[in-house]
Amino acid sequence: MHRAAASAPGSVANLGCLFDAAAAAVNLARDVVTIKEVAGGGIRVRARGGVPEGRENVAYAAARALLELVECSAGLEILVEKGVPVGAGLGSSGATAAATVVALNELLGVSATTGELIVAAGEGEALAAGSPHYDNVAASIVGGVVLVNPEDPRDFLKLEPPRDLALVLFLRERGGKRKTMEMRRVLPSQVPLEAVAKQAWAAARFVASLFLGDLRGLGYAFCEGGPVEQARGPLLPGYWEAKREALEAGALGFNLSGAGPSLIAVCKPEDAVEVARAVGNLLRRIGVAVDPVITTVDAVGAIAH
Repeated sequence: MHRAAASAPGSVANLGCLFDAAAAAVNLARDVVTIKEVAGGGIRVRARGGVPEGRENVAYAAARALLELVECSAGLEILVEKGVPVGAGLGSSGATAAATVVALNELLGVSATTGELIVAAGEGEALAAGSPHYDNVAASIVGGVVLVNPEDPRDFLKLEPPRDLALVLFLRERGGKRKTMEMRRVLPSQVPLEAVAKQAWAAARFVASLFLGDLRGLGYAFCEGGPVEQARGPLLPGYWEAKREALEAGALGFNLSGAGPSLIAVCKPEDAVEVARAVGNLLRRIGVAVDPVITTVDAVGAIAH
C-alpha cells in the first residue's frame, strides 16, 4: 500500500470535572488526512482549511512520533483537510493528529496498538498546547467517552454515553493560533485541598453516573469545572450568565468546551432546542457572536478509508 487516508471527529475535553483526563468525541465535523509514501525520506505536509503547513502542522509531529515509535524511516507526503473548526475548543488539533496516526498506521501496516497511536498523536498536540496531552486525541481515535491516564496514555478506558443524551454546542469564533497554550497558562499551579476533594467526588460521580444511567448525576459532575473553570470562565464574556441561563432552561450541565471559547450544555433531547434558544439569545443580547448546534457523542472515532 502506497497511500492511505483516515478521518477523525472533533472532541470536547475535560467534561467539567475531569481536566486532562477525559474527553468525548462529537458528531459535528471530521478532519481527513491522506498520506502517500514517497521516495527520498522526510515528511512534507500540505493543508486545506486555514491551518499551517509543513512542520507547523500537528500532522508533522504526530507522523514523526509514530515513525519513531515503530522504528520506520519512510518518506511521507501528507494532506490535511480541515473539517473541525479551528481554535473553538472542539479538539481541532487533536482531530488532525488522530486522523494522521490512524492513516499512517494503515499505510505502514505495522498494527500499532491504540495506546501507541494515542501516544504519537499526543506529540502532535504539543504544538498547540506546549506539552503533550492526550484527552482530545484519545476521544478522536476511539470515539465515545474516554478516560485516559495523563501520565500513561496507554492506560485508557472507553465508556458508552447514555443514548438519551444530547449535546448543545455554542460555537464561537476561533480563539487564535495558540489559544490552547494561552488558556493553559492561566491555570493555577496549586489548588486548595478542599477543591481537590470536591473534584474527586465529581469525577467519581461522573463515572458512576455513566454506568448507572443517572443523567442528573452526570449533569452535576459536568457542571463542576472547579479551579479550571474558575480561572478560564472570567476570560469568556457572558460565560457565567450563559451557564445560569442554560440550567434554568433545562440543561443538566454546562461548561466550557475544552479550553473554550465555545461552550457546551448536556441535556435530554427534548430540552435541547430550548437550551439552544435561551443561551443563544442571551449571548447575542450581550454582543457575543455564537452559533448553537445540537448534536450527540460520536461513538465511532477515527475511521481508515
